[in-house]
Amino acid sequence: MTTPESDLQDDGGMRGQQPLETAERRPAGWQRALRWVAWLAFLGLAIWKSQTVSFGGLEFLALALAIGISIFCVAKPLGGPKVDLSEPADMLGGFVSRTNWALVLIGTLLIVGGVGATGAIVYDLSTGRATLGDVLRDIGVFIEGWFTELFLGGRYDAELEKTHAYALFILLLPGLLLLWYNLIPFFKRGTEFRIEPDGSVAVQAGGTWPALLEYEYVRVDADGTTIEFSGPQGGNRLTLPQQRVFSREHGVRLPAKISAEFFRRRLRLRGFDVDEASGSGHFTAKRLP
Repeated sequence: MTTPESDLQDDGGMRGQQPLETAERRPAGWQRALRWVAWLAFLGLAIWKSQTVSFGGLEFLALALAIGISIFCVAKPLGGPKVDLSEPADMLGGFVSRTNWALVLIGTLLIVGGVGATGAIVYDLSTGRATLGDVLRDIGVFIEGWFTELFLGGRYDAELEKTHAYALFILLLPGLLLLWYNLIPFFKRGTEFRIEPDGSVAVQAGGTWPALLEYEYVRVDADGTTIEFSGPQGGNRLTLPQQRVFSREHGVRLPAKISAEFFRRRLRLRGFDVDEASGSGHFTAKRLP
């Protein structure tokens, strides 16, 4: 005699397998840490020397070291072999959502620059230090000079330091977009889960790993960011991550469409009607009566 729990976990069609290793290798942990230290050191040095008109030898040395270390990490990764999570059957082990803190930091810096320029515009207009025409003229001069320096390289000095840099207010938009997009996995992390060799799914609950029992839920929604399980009448709720999900064992990213396909197949086998968007990470599943 079997129980609903044993039926849900004894499923030969959903057994996991070790993903195939590729010829590529991934950066080692110490390489990633070294890259972070190099770029943070350059950033700190640039902020410390921000009162100077242009970069000095020390700043260029720090930048060259950061670029060199990044190239080394890409060209000579010394970590374990990369694996290819291209099929639902390759899902095995723990999976957790991770935030891209490098892009969060870049977005924050863009916002700081944009807020500073916006504050300068508001202050100068409110105190009469500048008119709207002065602000627009300064923005035009800055943009024209920046593009000229960009195309002519070091052969032309637009003397941008003599402007008020009002044009930097535009950094607010990409900064906010970058911060919003990369903080989604942080605020919607979901619960870490693990795929066992027999195909069963366990979810983290404090220090324990109870099995995922689909019969406790009546609806499952995947939107490319999370996979949300809903119980009857708003009862039990469980959220699994889907965006920027990485394998704990292999350190590689799990595509949202692969995790969606894994749970689509699993839910169909457990009596759910799955309405899917073909080839995407989105679906809605409802338990059949």
